[in-house]
Amino acid sequence: MDREIRTFAESSLHGARPPEHWQDFDKSLNFIYGDTSATRMALLVLGMDDGIQFKSKNAPKELATLPRPKPPEQRMEPRPGIDEHFNTRLDRNQDGRVSFEEFDGPPHVFFETDRNNDGYLDRDEAEEIGSPPRGRFRRNGAPETPTFTQAFLTMETDSGNWRVGTFSDPNLTVHVAMDMVEFYSDINRFRTAFMIAVPLGLILMGIAGWFMAGRAMQPVAAIADTAEGITAKDLGKRIPMVGNDIELERLVTVSNNMLDRLQKSYNQAVRFSADAAHELQTPLTILQGELDNAIQSSEDGSTEQQNYSMLLDELRNLKAVVQKLLLLAHADEGRLNINPQSTDLGDLIESAVEDIEIMAPGLEIEKSIEEGIIVSADPALLNQTIRNMISNAAKYATGNGRVVFGLKQDAGSALFTLANTAPPIPDEDQPLLFDRFHRVDKARTTTGSGLGLSLAREIARAHGGDLVLAPYNDGMVSFTLTLPVHPGR
Repeated sequence: MDREIRTFAESSLHGARPPEHWQDFDKSLNFIYGDTSATRMALLVLGMDDGIQFKSKNAPKELATLPRPKPPEQRMEPRPGIDEHFNTRLDRNQDGRVSFEEFDGPPHVFFETDRNNDGYLDRDEAEEIGSPPRGRFRRNGAPETPTFTQAFLTMETDSGNWRVGTFSDPNLTVHVAMDMVEFYSDINRFRTAFMIAVPLGLILMGIAGWFMAGRAMQPVAAIADTAEGITAKDLGKRIPMVGNDIELERLVTVSNNMLDRLQKSYNQAVRFSADAAHELQTPLTILQGELDNAIQSSEDGSTEQQNYSMLLDELRNLKAVVQKLLLLAHADEGRLNINPQSTDLGDLIESAVEDIEIMAPGLEIEKSIEEGIIVSADPALLNQTIRNMISNAAKYATGNGRVVFGLKQDAGSALFTLANTAPPIPDEDQPLLFDRFHRVDKARTTTGSGLGLSLAREIARAHGGDLVLAPYNDGMVSFTLTLPVHPGR
């Protein structure tokens, strides 16, 4: 605003001013600002005697009371003598004469003073021009234009707030005032536009950044989705080649090569487990037959018969472990043979209740079994799953504790829950509970191979269900077997 006011004033204070100058100046404001000039700009011109030479219609009366701006103070330095002036200002290289480059006055003065035309001014020649104050003449010889004094202030009047620029020279004083309502209005419009444009710009930048980042990450997302779908039972998937980026192509190639090696190693391990378990079945069966014959041929109650019976029990345990390993190997290969039939899950659980009463007669048995829940499952494999669960409950239940059987149907699924009183399973063991050969009892004071729960879960998943550890409640450890009910039930 000050710069705008100064521009108008300076253009009017320079040069000659005819009588109608200020009327024309007021008209020029109307031309620049249009109809708003009558309220936006005000002009008051005072003469040397503070008489009003021109006043615009909207000029507030308070303008006439403003004082003239004081000219800046000028410090007058004493005029130096010729010797001092010659030695300190003109003859800068102290060679006793003044060259054209050292002379700081108008060029024509230098050449007029150089009487002998040798291109230098000696001390006598310099004495003729005296010692003018430095800067009085410009290099081109034109005298400097005297400057006017100016001052700016903000004043509040009955007609509004004004920003006033006061300019004064020896002949007149000009007050140019600009209404600050328009100024504040412009600021408010700018602030409003800024407050709208910045959030909108940030939102647009965010959307554009999100879109660009999404497009840039699409190949990585495709790689991640494919890698997420690769499981131990489906190592045949490979990551597709996406994008044209060299680094991504290298990443895909390295990942696929790694999957090839993993699949090869995994298949070798699975085949080894299945082949080893299969090959062990025949010699174990032969050993079992020989021990049976040895027991029959031994004298009843003899030491030999007792030893043979103990060896037979261990052999049966070993044979059961081999059988479980063979089933797990088939499950890993995805070729667990299932012969689904309509099976009454309640009957299998009732039979398991009778078995646990024989296995652990000291336990209190509770049951809540709904009748008529039919599932489509392999009866032999499902029976093995349930028996693995009750064997686990009988082994780890506290003495004189209780075992609770629960069976119900919920939303097309059969839910079998088996709970037994026992201390809570440690948090660090819970994620590993279904791992093969993992034992919560680190001292291994209880019998078992650590394969029962793992095999039970694999059989449940092969039937489209699952086996999970339920939350610890009321001092009981619980497992829940979920199976889909038979279609149409």
